[in-house]
Amino acid sequence: MTPDAKTTKTMKLYIYSLESNQHAATVTGETSEACERVAEETYGSNDFGWTYTPAFGFSDGLIENDEAKEIEV
Repeated sequence: MTPDAKTTKTMKLYIYSLESNQHAATVTGETSEACERVAEETYGSNDFGWTYTPAFGFSDGLIENDEAKEIEV
């Protein structure tokens, strides 16, 4: 494994409003466990959900939001 491969963030977890399906934040990390831990700590309420497959632009997909936060773990 190259040094660059060790530092690559490979997982993206998309956090969204359950009421509107609007994208609220993207958590980027090396593992799903790391991403989900931050999501729970930061957005752990009944108002938000998260997914690894946002389906932006599709029926029942997330609605893009230029103001969504970018969080790296």
